[in-house]
Amino acid sequence: MKKKRLFLILILLVVIGGFMVYNYMYQDHRDIQSETSQLEITAPYLLERFKTDDGASLLNKTITVTGTITSIEEGAVTLNESVYASFHEEIPELRANIKVAIKGRCIGYDELFEIVKLDQCTLIK
Repeated sequence: MKKKRLFLILILLVVIGGFMVYNYMYQDHRDIQSETSQLEITAPYLLERFKTDDGASLLNKTITVTGTITSIEEGAVTLNESVYASFHEEIPELRANIKVAIKGRCIGYDELFEIVKLDQCTLIK
């Protein structure tokens, strides 16, 4: 009787653990577009924060960056030659040398190119 009860408890724990792992692995992805920005910052100041090792607190956070578009690629723009923002949707008609505000998730700093990277970006203005 005691072995049967121990076996049932073990099976129950395995089922509950499996359910928790399944829910964790297949949870909904973040919708950066609907999240509110946790910080509004200019592109040069954002780069300066990462260069002085003060940018780690911004990783994986939703931020709004303002700056002037210096280059446009397919699916991405560069602001002030210091922030690379990749869009998850079609980029609206943009041209170089206009000031914009972009909201996205900060994914890190590329030390080789000295550029901060954002993904899942949307154009604010």
